[in-house]
Amino acid sequence: MKHEHTHHVAADADKVYAALADIRNLPHYVPQMTKAEPHDGDKVTVEARYQGHTQHGEGWFKTDDDKRRIEWGAEGSDYHGWLQVDPDEDGSRLTLFVATVHGDAPDPEVMGTLDAIRRLVEADV
Repeated sequence: MKHEHTHHVAADADKVYAALADIRNLPHYVPQMTKAEPHDGDKVTVEARYQGHTQHGEGWFKTDDDKRRIEWGAEGSDYHGWLQVDPDEDGSRLTLFVATVHGDAPDPEVMGTLDAIRRLVEADV
């Protein structure tokens, strides 16, 4: 299942992107994530809590500073996503795309995650 949502963020696009592009910051901005650590180039180790269970995983996390775009996924899985930060009239536009496995993340949950990211980033930058 694929989800794509956009939110306005009342903060400068470069600052929003810088906050989100640091993998170590993601547990602060993504409510389900409890740990994210980079290692070996684009590879990352993550820990998240879903429906009362802690899940561990490894994947990749790539940033493109010129485009203000972040992409992630997991080897051998259909799960992947991207986040794009674009300048907007009064701040920036944050677009989140997630392709989930077997439709395991309902659309309102994805929208809620994006809204949480927006609120926390606005408070920080």
